[in-house]
Amino acid sequence: MVFGPISQNPRRRPAACLRLAGESVPWLSQHKYVGIWFDSTCRDIFRAHYEHKHDTAARVFWKTVMGCELYVGRGRLPADVSCQLYYALLDPHFTHGCDVMLDVDPQSFGRLERLNRSILRRILGLGRRSGIAQLYSELGIYPLEVRRAQLALRFLRYLLDLPASQLAYKALAESDCLRRKNKSSWMGDLALVLAQLPFPMPRLPSLARLSTTVVDSLLADLRHGAGRWIYNKVNTMVSLPLLHGRLEPLKDKPSRIIRICRRHYLSRVPHTNHRLALTRLLCGSFFFRGLHSHPERFAQETLLCRRCGEAPETPGHVFMQCRARETVELRVELREMLAARYGVRLGNTPTSRRAAEDLMRDLIFHWETVVPMARFIYGVCKTWSWFGRKLPSMASELAPESVDELERSDGENSVGEME
Repeated sequence: MVFGPISQNPRRRPAACLRLAGESVPWLSQHKYVGIWFDSTCRDIFRAHYEHKHDTAARVFWKTVMGCELYVGRGRLPADVSCQLYYALLDPHFTHGCDVMLDVDPQSFGRLERLNRSILRRILGLGRRSGIAQLYSELGIYPLEVRRAQLALRFLRYLLDLPASQLAYKALAESDCLRRKNKSSWMGDLALVLAQLPFPMPRLPSLARLSTTVVDSLLADLRHGAGRWIYNKVNTMVSLPLLHGRLEPLKDKPSRIIRICRRHYLSRVPHTNHRLALTRLLCGSFFFRGLHSHPERFAQETLLCRRCGEAPETPGHVFMQCRARETVELRVELREMLAARYGVRLGNTPTSRRAAEDLMRDLIFHWETVVPMARFIYGVCKTWSWFGRKLPSMASELAPESVDELERSDGENSVGEME
């Protein structure tokens, strides 16, 4: 292997060829060593490894996770099972070699990150137009860049525990020396990775000021910073009004704010279509005319509900205030079910958007009433034709022709599937 491009013309290659044990060593541009691919002709020497892991993860996903849906049906694999398969089969490929290959090249890491997000959207049943922050807040899975940075910091903590006579520790000391001289190094790349995260992180100190206690503090800051960033992103997105300030219900404990976790409705709602309808509503996959960052820029008549035309079209109005005949009938059915089975009385129809959305949060983020509420939401969504086409029952109907098709797939029931 040589550094730089290898000419396709044999005459332009060096005449002398390296020989080892009497055999000539061929000229190579890529080589695999201790499980990691190196590319000497690319700006990022680890680009080939990122590409190999991308293709492997996509292939594993389609042959395992989607293979399970071949038997149970599309979208019917519980989120708990999907997340277990993700951590067991996909996470090892997404994080392989991340302690050595730090994500300083956006092009190499970007393709791996896009595949990761596509898989999380598939697990939740969302289209590709859905946002990003809610993928992590609803599944309890940290962003890939945070996960890989966490493993790199844990590797640094392992190196700091080694005796000074160990070669790995000596290599760490040399890397720190190169960093202080503003040269390319592993320590410098790790500092750059922490600085490029979408939330503030303390600066990585030099080796003389590093200790396992400092690294443990950085790991805690990493998790807390990622949680705050995701929580703030969700609470500032206009398309996610029902997730603003929500309290996560617990079975035997009072509800409280949990920034990142696997949400209760993913396991509490047994019916597949009911769970998908609720998930897509909460995650902003349905289009509402009245949800805009600057509604004053639009004509008032373009924001009104398309069924009753009495108020801006928002989730609270569509589900709890709209006087369309089908919606009213479903609301009466919900009222009777809540009173008969759960002892919950809805009271009068909310008179404001805030009251309507607060009522929906109270019913959705409740350990028991989330089940009838999901059924009600699915019924209203059907009347609005938000489940555009019939869900295929076999995963083979959706299998891609290549591993790259996973990223280009539109998914289903995305924002653009409104009538």
